[in-house]
Amino acid sequence: LVVPTLNLAYEQELLPGRGVYATEVVVGGKLYRAATNVGLRPTFQGHVLTVESHLLDFSEEVTSGTMEVHFWKWLRDEKRFPSPEELRRQVLRDIERARHFFTLLDRRRR
Repeated sequence: LVVPTLNLAYEQELLPGRGVYATEVVVGGKLYRAATNVGLRPTFQGHVLTVESHLLDFSEEVTSGTMEVHFWKWLRDEKRFPSPEELRRQVLRDIERARHFFTLLDRRRR
């Protein structure tokens, strides 16, 4: 695992373009902020579109159930990395960018 994620098994949803986004995710009736990747996982030679969300400040184990993703802000394009470790470093930066986005959003709402 590069970082822990919840993976959405989508059916007929309208998805945004491939890339990384600041999102909010509803799991078990609770809303969590997240960094979400929509893409093919090119670092791992993926060929199937996936939607993977890393929930901020979440440490529970979820093995099934419904999940709803609300896309707020595009953060970057999907990219192939030379190694899983380099991908992990970028994902950690993506998580921090998502946190920063939501911090700014909260300040604007006050």
